[in-house]
Amino acid sequence: MIVLKKSLLILALALSVNTVFSQDDLLDLVTDKKDEKPQRVYATFKTVRIGNAQTIETVKKKHLDFRTSHRFGNIYNSDLSNPINNTGQTFVGFEGANDIRFSFDYGLTDDITIGIGRSRMNHIVDGSLKWTFIRQNSNFSIPVSVSFFSSTGYTHDLPSTIYSGIVKDFETNEMHRFNYFNQLIIASKITSWLSLEILPSYMHRNFIKERYNNKGEADVNGFASIGFGGRIKLNKRTSFIGDYFYNVSPFYTNNDNAFNPLSLGFEIETGGHVFSLFFTNAGGLIENNFIPYTNETWTKGQVKFGFCISRTFAL
Repeated sequence: MIVLKKSLLILALALSVNTVFSQDDLLDLVTDKKDEKPQRVYATFKTVRIGNAQTIETVKKKHLDFRTSHRFGNIYNSDLSNPINNTGQTFVGFEGANDIRFSFDYGLTDDITIGIGRSRMNHIVDGSLKWTFIRQNSNFSIPVSVSFFSSTGYTHDLPSTIYSGIVKDFETNEMHRFNYFNQLIIASKITSWLSLEILPSYMHRNFIKERYNNKGEADVNGFASIGFGGRIKLNKRTSFIGDYFYNVSPFYTNNDNAFNPLSLGFEIETGGHVFSLFFTNAGGLIENNFIPYTNETWTKGQVKFGFCISRTFAL
């Protein structure tokens, strides 16, 4: 009898404990998920650029990002009389440099970055601002992140270079040296392995040389373009990346001397660093250069290797 009483007591205690835990589990299912606030989505992209295109990513607050970017020469160029020999002589383009850039970007907040840089191509010194004002939520109640990017460039080329090839019958104007670029970056982390973005943009140059395309359409100071970019995660450390810009201005259609920039490559994560290794037909490193002045094409093998080395400092 004593043994039976002890057994019944132990059984009753087990059932009561099980009931308590079951109730907790049910409460977790019913209440916890509802009470959780949607989290902001981070790392839509791993760096501030894909290849050519900006991403919605910004520099962390009170951090300074120093970057050295390099764009080599053409790997191949079918327009040359002996393209294979040229490829060997230039070591697949590594002996040439289309553009070199040094830049500093500082995080005023986690969502606002300001920057300054200098590019070899057209000798442009530029200042930039990137502001991410909408952040995607994990439950897709806010399905996209949105940033505003703006850059102002100033060329310190000699006047003889700025006005070369034209009949100059007007006074030199310092404002001719300025150009402006504005862009919205709309991005979404669709899944853990896929991120996409679209970039409506507007470019304006205060001074341009008179140029016409095959249909007689003239180049214009200001024109719109639209960019597309994406990142496909292949495994834990490697992703496929790419971006493309389409210039809307009629001057850029049916034009043998103007092309839309396309970049394709891979992104490799190693410890705390991300390396972007990509190929592109664009010679310039910043929008003020590669949007209006891409004059080579993938179809002729006029593709260049590009890379960036960055170092971030906590201030």
